[in-house]
Amino acid sequence: MLLKHLYDYALSRNLLEDLAFAPKAVRWIIDLDTAGDCLGVVETGDGKRGQEFYCPQTTRSKVAGGVAEFLADGITAIFGCDSEPDPKKKRTEKQEKDRQKNNALKHEDFWDQIEAAAAETGHPGLSALQSFCQKLATNDAAILRYLNTAVVKADANSVWLLHVSGEEKKLGSENFTFRVDGELLIENSTIRDWWRKTRTAEVNDARGNAARGLCLITGLVNQPIALTHSPKISGVPNTQSFGAAVVSFDKAAFTSYGFDQSQNAPTSDKAATAYCTALNHLIEQENTSLRIGQTTLCFWAVQTKVAGGLFAQLLNKPKPEAVRKFLVSPWMGIALTLAKKDTFLAVTLAGNSGRIVVRHWLQQTLEQAIDNFQNWFVDLEIHVPPKSQSTQKPKKADKQTEFNPLSIYWLANTTVREAKNLPPDVPAQLYRAALEGVAPSLSLITPMLNQLRSRLIRDEKYQLVYDQSRFALLKLILNRNRKESDMEIKPQLASDTNDPAYNCGRLLSVLSETQKKAQGYPKGFSGVAERYFGTASVSPATVLPLLLRLNRHHLDKIRKSGGNAYEEVTIRNIVAKFQPAGEGMPPVFPRTLNLQAQGRFALGFYQQQAEDANARIAFRVLTYLEETDKSAHAETAALQEDDPQAFYEKVGQHYGSVSYQEWKNKKQKKVNPSAADMQTSLFDGE
Repeated sequence: MLLKHLYDYALSRNLLEDLAFAPKAVRWIIDLDTAGDCLGVVETGDGKRGQEFYCPQTTRSKVAGGVAEFLADGITAIFGCDSEPDPKKKRTEKQEKDRQKNNALKHEDFWDQIEAAAAETGHPGLSALQSFCQKLATNDAAILRYLNTAVVKADANSVWLLHVSGEEKKLGSENFTFRVDGELLIENSTIRDWWRKTRTAEVNDARGNAARGLCLITGLVNQPIALTHSPKISGVPNTQSFGAAVVSFDKAAFTSYGFDQSQNAPTSDKAATAYCTALNHLIEQENTSLRIGQTTLCFWAVQTKVAGGLFAQLLNKPKPEAVRKFLVSPWMGIALTLAKKDTFLAVTLAGNSGRIVVRHWLQQTLEQAIDNFQNWFVDLEIHVPPKSQSTQKPKKADKQTEFNPLSIYWLANTTVREAKNLPPDVPAQLYRAALEGVAPSLSLITPMLNQLRSRLIRDEKYQLVYDQSRFALLKLILNRNRKESDMEIKPQLASDTNDPAYNCGRLLSVLSETQKKAQGYPKGFSGVAERYFGTASVSPATVLPLLLRLNRHHLDKIRKSGGNAYEEVTIRNIVAKFQPAGEGMPPVFPRTLNLQAQGRFALGFYQQQAEDANARIAFRVLTYLEETDKSAHAETAALQEDDPQAFYEKVGQHYGSVSYQEWKNKKQKKVNPSAADMQTSLFDGE
């Protein structure tokens, strides 16, 4: 079914019109004059990956080695150098000989194609390449030592280096091409026409020698059956540099009834080319694919082409304003009548050396996909306190994606310490949860909570109230796996719930805040939350009674210093939700909490922290407006009772302004630390 839909995609998007060329990253352009002398080497792209050009694409299989691309290839094909000279990689003597033989054949094949093209076209640029090749052959090491502006050499570790404009660049599998007298040869019309003719001959030759039969994709009979499916699929992590195959039978154990290779899954040459081209096209486009860790996601709608871009944006970079617009108007740019009958398709891919692993396949109406996507963001909604304008430079963006807390990438990363350790099944689960509406596994809670405890203990700069990704995902998992007896987690603090686990988390949060306040909010302070969060979330009864007794001293300290101990009221209200052991006895807390209860404990802790932070921020902002803008103060204060959501949005706007930051800095400079010690400051906890 997947292959048929990919075949249809290729036909509907006209991807089979010119298969002789395909987009390929080319990092280096070698400049030659008409005599074949090198004028220099130019780097393209962003310094990491080369610029994409439409380059000639061969149909010959590269599995056995010794096959080069025409005009654009790597250092092995062009210079005869080993593109993978890894001294640590152990090979047998036979393997090493085979490797050297294949490298030599690939180098020979590249220049044989140049010679054939020059002979048939008579193009002077190709003649210059032939002269360049002859000069390479005169060099003992077959490298570019004779050049002044560009030199390729091997260092002590046999790593190939390119010297360009005084800089040393390490070479790997990146591609080179040629420019002669200012003309890029891969873009010359005469040379491109020759390649089209040559490739057509390759295809016809393969089809003429192919066995014929029924194509499983098209259903057509008497079709030339492809022995191998090409082009290879590129861009999937953990696959070989030249690509991998979705359908492959390369060992006798995988075959039956005497069929060779892909004849075991008979597919016509045209159909195989179509689905491979379609899958490569989906992976290459930003609006139809997404890479998360070691997993690649592809998605598209059969008729509604704009749907892919919508899903890509909201999966990869779901900015708050974009999410709000989508929730209000999900059908913007999409016809609802068409969406009801249009088909939405998605596939999750992973790599295993030379093979593509299809981890998940989804087919549903576009209408259902959008409805599920709406529910996804509704379930992820959680209230996060606003941030003030920072004077610090922003952190360097992640290599894969900028920080978007509700993107699948950042949600998935809450389960691991480093992105490189992300298991492929985690993003696949979240992807299904977004597009199918299913519940992610409860097993994800354990690593999420483990990482939370680790960060609380070890990361002094960790700001829990801004860890939106972790708690949004935790909320979604708990709600979608909720039993009828379990509380439903809301976006804001649920102060009216009687859930013991949730209230235990709230209690620990307030106890932690009271302790920090009593100590004057010292930097790097490790308090009860950092020390006891793990134990309290598993066995509240062993920790919370002790912390309640110790809290009396913190409250007394705050009162004696003249501070406002408003936390006492909150503690009293939370404790009242637990049954006492007897008259005058302390409350009875749960002895143990199961995994889901531990999740509710963490959310209670988080939402109480967020609520308290919001209260402090609202107080500061109202103070700021009262001193600087009376009319804005009156307008904002009026919203507090009438429309709390609008109130906090307005507070967030002022809190994030530059003028607030300037006011805050002036205020803090006027504070006398000795006089303010142990008192409730306007900026406590900030």
